[in-house]
Amino acid sequence: MEYLQPLIGGLSLLSSPVIWVYVLFGTVIGVIVGALPGIGTTLTYGLVLPFTFAMDPVNAIAFLLSISVGNQYGNSIPAILMGLPGSASAIMTCIDGYALQRRGEGGLALGVSYIAALGGQIVSIPLFVVLTVPLVQAAYLFMQPEMCALYLLGMVCIVSLTGKNVIKGLMAAGFGIGIALVGLDPMNNTPRFAFGFRAVRSGFEIVPIMIGLLAVGELFRSTRQVFQWGEVSGAKISLPRFPSWRQLRPTIPSILFGTVVGTLVGAIPGAGGTPSALISYQYAQFLSKHPEEFGHGSIEGIGANEAAQNASNSGELVPTFSLGIPGSGSMVLLLGCLTAHGFIPGPQLLRTGPELFYASIGGMLASTVILIITGWKCATLMLKAVNMNRQVVTVLALATTVIGVYSLNARVFDVFVMLAAGIIGYFMLRYGYSTAGAALAVVLGAGFEANLRQGLNLVDNSWVKFLSRPITGITVATCFVLLLYGLYRTHKARQRLLVQASSEKS
Repeated sequence: MEYLQPLIGGLSLLSSPVIWVYVLFGTVIGVIVGALPGIGTTLTYGLVLPFTFAMDPVNAIAFLLSISVGNQYGNSIPAILMGLPGSASAIMTCIDGYALQRRGEGGLALGVSYIAALGGQIVSIPLFVVLTVPLVQAAYLFMQPEMCALYLLGMVCIVSLTGKNVIKGLMAAGFGIGIALVGLDPMNNTPRFAFGFRAVRSGFEIVPIMIGLLAVGELFRSTRQVFQWGEVSGAKISLPRFPSWRQLRPTIPSILFGTVVGTLVGAIPGAGGTPSALISYQYAQFLSKHPEEFGHGSIEGIGANEAAQNASNSGELVPTFSLGIPGSGSMVLLLGCLTAHGFIPGPQLLRTGPELFYASIGGMLASTVILIITGWKCATLMLKAVNMNRQVVTVLALATTVIGVYSLNARVFDVFVMLAAGIIGYFMLRYGYSTAGAALAVVLGAGFEANLRQGLNLVDNSWVKFLSRPITGITVATCFVLLLYGLYRTHKARQRLLVQASSEKS
């Protein structure tokens, strides 16, 4: 019954017509943005996040997650028909799907992608519940030392598992923590690091900084790219017919397998949709009776890849909701939305706000239903979106962020903070620093400091007692292991670059 209650709660929310309206808009936005190569879920969240603060928290969560669902489905259309992956997770779909398109079988590739996306969403939702419920029930074990260790783990995961250079990632996280320290001291409530500026005596607003780092920085970077989406591929684009059940049936095993792998891998903090898709694709090729077709137009490969990247939506929510550790950059912004609504990230989140759990389930279910009804016909709209002018889209997106951030508190200062963070984010992206690590440190920095200092008071300022608590000690040890792994990856990457440079000289 403990596993049925969240599903029943999610379904009960769907009796409200208001939530269907939000989910409908979110799904359509996600599908359109998914069709624009290079504009992913994180950037979309950054654009719409300020407008979610006027919503009820339940509607806001459902709205944001419906964007994720639509986005993961939408990015396969340009990948198949134009050879342009909408995101990194659609790369293998691009290789196999575009190969089928060139052979005149684009309808088969689109049909497999459509079925796999729906299957991945539907099957992954109960898996999300099964993985999350035990972690929620263990929330009472977490006090200040354990919470401090979890905040540390969340930042280390983003830095070690998603960045190419862990040293630069740590520097980015340190920058984020430095921003979080500005404002009121959590122990004595006195201002610090304000340097006489009244606007920051109580600290920086989290949302403008997050949107600046994750969204505006990416927009600034896109202004340096002068190509148009429709110019990259010379293929003639036409909307194919939907394939028959006989053609789709061989992909069912790979879709189910990709769903399970995608959910489990997506639940690993810092992993996300791209590793989920690639791992599922590789294992599907290993188990296939026709492995030679992979990379040359395999419908099994498309099924595994699409199911996995769509299932990762549910997987990423497991650590985000149950532990307060975001699974990706978009989940960092989702945590920002929850924080702005007064919820505290961490193991107690779903115990104090179970409606958020229900909203995530209901939002994904409703968005999947909308895709079932409209998904195939959305392809025409998505193809039109691919032919939009990139410069116009960039300017409109930047204007949207400015209006949204100003509407939060009607302060021009917040807009300047966002733009300044966007400039910093642009240079971080350009020189390989983790903007996600910096943004997450801004979100978790205050909680990390407060729990660290309160936890030390709890154990009479003894670091030995602090770290000898079982959960705290294991979590901190995991952080060190991840950092060592990240350093190893950085070292190997540097060696590869040196070898490549020496071979080019010779």
